[in-house]
Parts: sequence; structure tokens; C-alpha cells
Amino acid sequence: SLVPYAKFTVPGRIMVADQTLRNGRMRRSRSRVVCERCHSRKVKCDLILRLHNNGGTCTNCKERAEPCQKREHRKAQREYIPLSQVPRQTDLPPSYSLRTSPSGPSFIDESVGPGVARRSIVPDVSPNLDPAKSDIQGYIGEFSVLSNHGPQPSEASIALESFSRSVEEQTVVATEADHLPPQSKVNALTEIYFKYLYHRMPVVNRRDVVPACHSTLLLQSLCLVGSILRHPRPMKSLLESKRYYLKAKALFYSNHEHDPITILKALCLLALWNVTPPAVVTLDNSWNWIGLAIRFAFQIGLHRESTYYQRSDPGCARRIAWVLYSQDKLHAACFGRPLMIRSQDFDVRPPCVTDFEDHESHQARLFILYADLMTILEKMLPLQPRGVLIGSDEALSILSELKNWAANISPAIRFFDGQGNRIYERGSYEVLVWYFTCIITFFHGHGRLFHPSVTSTITLVASSCVIRLYQEMDYRDDINYLMSINNWSMMLASLPQLRNIRNENLNAHSEDQEWSPDPLSIEELEILLEILTQRTVKFPGVKAIVERIFRCKGEILSHGRSLDPLPEAEERGGAMWDSNWREYTTLPRVHELFPFEWALSPRMELLATIDKDEFSTGIFEGFTDWSIDNLLDLNSLTPFV
Repeated sequence: SLVPYAKFTVPGRIMVADQTLRNGRMRRSRSRVVCERCHSRKVKCDLILRLHNNGGTCTNCKERAEPCQKREHRKAQREYIPLSQVPRQTDLPPSYSLRTSPSGPSFIDESVGPGVARRSIVPDVSPNLDPAKSDIQGYIGEFSVLSNHGPQPSEASIALESFSRSVEEQTVVATEADHLPPQSKVNALTEIYFKYLYHRMPVVNRRDVVPACHSTLLLQSLCLVGSILRHPRPMKSLLESKRYYLKAKALFYSNHEHDPITILKALCLLALWNVTPPAVVTLDNSWNWIGLAIRFAFQIGLHRESTYYQRSDPGCARRIAWVLYSQDKLHAACFGRPLMIRSQDFDVRPPCVTDFEDHESHQARLFILYADLMTILEKMLPLQPRGVLIGSDEALSILSELKNWAANISPAIRFFDGQGNRIYERGSYEVLVWYFTCIITFFHGHGRLFHPSVTSTITLVASSCVIRLYQEMDYRDDINYLMSINNWSMMLASLPQLRNIRNENLNAHSEDQEWSPDPLSIEELEILLEILTQRTVKFPGVKAIVERIFRCKGEILSHGRSLDPLPEAEERGGAMWDSNWREYTTLPRVHELFPFEWALSPRMELLATIDKDEFSTGIFEGFTDWSIDNLLDLNSLTPFV
């Protein structure tokens, strides 16, 4: 008899066979030592020859720059399920994610150059994917009558899955969505995310982006975010970002990634892409991606704390849940749209430092503050029509929570030194901006409960604080790293300034006095307009905000006595603004809303003019009650966010 022999059919690929004939053909013997990826692709693996050299990596994995992991035999590890035997999407019971289909054989086998991801159409699978973990299990509520087990697959479902996979593979090939930029650029863009955005959106771990354990979808999404955060270079930067966006979008819709948590991370990052104003109906905006992410998070149970104990990385999952929660609140406040996450459906405990890779991270503390602030913002939402108001007790409770938030800021987060001088730190300034934005938002929706002079003074001081913080960031060229939702914050900060100019104009004319606009309001509006104008390069839709503010300012300065309430504002519940209504809620300890050094804003001294006893009853007759809606019709304005 002939002895077994080895034959190299392709360089680097070995074929082992014996001389036993079966049906007239030579039957090949199977190697007992192969790697996971070669086994799943049904290709020859020479790992047995490489165990003691070449770093223990087979030739196929080395050529593709992929991690090479030895496959354990089923008899040695019965609980392990080979990738080739993981059920297809149509085979999965409802308790599994729709995106946990296995990788199939590659139809393209070509080498790739440096800086290009593998062209194999094998979807990314997390190396630590464990079907027993709830990360890949669909969530079914405890009161649902649905079964946790689905029907057995049929021939029709298998055929349909095969067709779907073929279409998805062709999509990836046509778009070259699995092509990444050079590794050095991926590293640079990823580092931009960790340096400038992580404190607001800590959804990615550093270990997610190491070469041995990466997802192409996640890396394309990180490249998108990094390119957005770079300093703009006219239209080139937008085109570069659009390429990353389209590739990540193609990978998402072609089911290229199968780990649900990784998919959620990518969805959170894709939500940062905005190129059209909200008046344009499109799926390519943050509102759509956040909605997708929230529904997908619901599908795997991220809204329920009871599901976290069995997760592979509960800290990261919790951070993702709170990022989605926070984004939902900001977008509901900005667009006036319904909340997607209701407090009664969300019982995830607040984030803490132990949920982060670095427990001592300053960015971790900032995100914890930010998430806590968003829970207060939720209680102001939805912003009701003018005829609907919350009760005074509820309003005072919200203000009390805002005061407590400001009073309990960690000593590690400092805004001033011992001499009262500012301590600049961009992340801290950004969180503080959102605090003052929440104050303006509260009085925009519920200021009717308080005396008009109190409401106007507090919002004017908060507006000035927002503008001065943005100015400080602009001095250091850090405005560039703010995301598009900050455009709404800037627009909101302009309204108390415009209203202040208008009120002074009207009061001066009512007393037949010469009038000149408040120089401080003019100055702070100019600061804001200059910053917004800079942002039109990166966010073209901001131009609509700039034009609207500029036009309102011009009309206020030129109209004089002819300034009347906007007709549409009167129609939206004008009866609620009847001057005969004289019952106002007392607002105690106003200064506790601003427990900061007066150097923060030149308007801080106005707080000393508020006398709560004087405004607790009756109305100050010389004051004209102008609402923010009245001044600048927010319902017709379409800010770019």
C-alpha cells in the first residue's frame, strides 16, 4: 500500500490525502488541528505546521491579517458550537437576535493590500460570542404570552436566507464597504473620538479597536465620527465623512456584524451624522439612527436592569443605554417630538465610575453628571402647548433638582480656582453649558408660573453664561469639537438676549424716552452669531439659524413701537397670557441655581435685583410679558441639529 503524502496545491495551503479509494476518487484525510476561521470557510488550514513557528498563525489568517484561533474538537469541548453549525437567521428562535446568523463561505478569495480590510464576505463575528449570553438574546417581557422557542426551520426559510445572504454579499462587494483606510489613519480617527467625544458618548471600549479584535462596522463608524470632529477643510471633509457614513450604513443593512452590542455602538456613532435640516424628511439623520438604536436596545433588553447581571460587559451596555436615554431627551426637547424612552419603561440604574474601563477617568465623571442632568430634563418634557402647564409643586421640584445637581458637582470637577479665576476644561464647560440650557428650557416651557421679571432675569443670566462658556471654548478653537445638537443650545441662548432688547425698547417707548439697545445683549448676540457662522462650514444647515437670529435682531432694532406679538403666538393659547392673571409662584433661593463665581458672566449681578417677596403676588405693571414663542416662533423655525 502507498503511504500518506502531503501535496501543496496552492502556496501556503496544504492538502493531506491517503490512497484509499472511494467511488473511484481519492479520499482526503481531515486534519485534526485547524483554526476557527478556516473551518468556518471550509478551506484548507495548515495550522498544524505553524504551531511552533510563524507565531502559531496559519497561512490563510496571516495573509488576511486576521486572528488565528485553534479549533477545539467537539469531543474535547462539547459546549462549544462551531461557527459553521450556528443556526441561520431563519433557524433562530425569537429569544435570539435577528443578527446572529453564521458566517458562510467566502465567494471571493483575493489578497488585500496594506490598510485594506479583508475582502472576504464572511461577516464579522465577535471572538467571544457566547450564545448563552443575553447579549445575543431577544428580550421578551415577563408578561408576554409569546414562547421563547421558535418553530423549526423549513426548506423555504433556508432558501430565503440563502437569497438574502447573496444580496447582502453583493452589496458589500459593490460598495467596498469592508475597505478601511490605512491603519495609521484608523488609529488617528479613533483617538480623536476617545479624546474629544468619549465624555459625551462613551459607547466604545479601547479594547474594541485593537487589531486582533475589531469589527469593520464599528471601525467605519469610528472613522466617520473622527472625520466629523476634525477641523473642517471646506467641502473635502464632508465628502470624506460621507464616504465613511455610506460604508458603515451598507455594512449595517447587509447584516455584516452579528454582535448586538457592537451593532448598538455603531448605531450610536452613526447618529452623529446630520447633513439636512429637520424640515427635510429623510432617514439619514440622527433622529432615525437614534430611533433604530433605541428599538434595537429594547429588543435585547437594555432598558431592564434585570438583564444586566448575565451580560458579558454590563458596564459598557449600561453606558450605551444611558447614551440613548440622553440623546432621546435632547432631541425631544429640540424638535418637540415624542419621547421614545419613557421613564416607566426604563429602570436601568444610573451609570457610575465602575461602569468604565478607567474608574478614575475625568471623562467618566463628566458623563455621570451629564446623564444625571438628562433625567432632570426629562421631567420638563414634553414641552406642552401654551394652554397646558404643570403644577407649581412639580415645577418647584424640578428647580430643586437643578439646584441639587449644581450643588453636588464633584470637587474633582472645578470651574474656578481659589482666587476666583476660571479653570478651563472643555468637557466640564460643555456639561455646564447643558445645565444652563436646561434652565432656559424649563422657563421656556413653565416660566408662566412665575413672575415675568423673575423669568426674564433668570433666563437672561443663564443665556449669558452659555454664551460666555462658548466664547471661552472659541478662544481655544474647541468649538470645532461640539456636535450638531449644540446648535440648538446656541439658538436657545439667543432668545433671552433678543427678548431683553425688545422689552427695553418697548418700555422706553411707553415712557416716551430715548432708547438705545442694551450694549451687553448686542455684544453677546454678536459672539453667538460669530460662533454659529463658523459652524456653517461643518454644518451647512446652521445658516438658517444665523439668518433667523439676524433678521429678528434687525426687526427689533428698527420697528420701535410697531413691535406687536406674532399673530400665530396669540392663536396658540393667548388667553393664558391674560394680564389679569395675578397669581404667581414664589421662587425661593434663586441664587442656588447659579452657585458659581460671578466672573462666569457679567450678568450674574442681576440676580441681586430679584426680590422674591415683591414678586410673590400681583404683577409688576411696568413689565410687558413677552414669551419666547412670541418673540421667535420656534414652531416655524427649523434649526439644523
